[in-house]
Amino acid sequence: MALLKQISTGKVVASGIHNAESAKEVAELAGYTDGDYVIVYSEEEVAQARLSDYQTKSDHLFIDYMANLTEFGESVQATLDAKQSWLAARAEIKASYPKS
Repeated sequence: MALLKQISTGKVVASGIHNAESAKEVAELAGYTDGDYVIVYSEEEVAQARLSDYQTKSDHLFIDYMANLTEFGESVQATLDAKQSWLAARAEIKASYPKS
């Protein structure tokens, strides 16, 4: 489980955080303003969370991109769109679970 760290003070204020919703609830109860806290995951938690999200949110987009690339080539708009969708999903996952 992750830690909740207050940005302005640099102090860890809670542990046992399960997700962004629980972090927000704890931060609100503690009286912290939105944006003055961050969820800190261990390296293992980051790797596991990313893997899970890649499997559910981006792997199918990669397969779609590869299928378009194979069938139509790299310069066709459908391939470019599929690639952009896949890369955007990966970027969102990485942003959701940053490495320390």
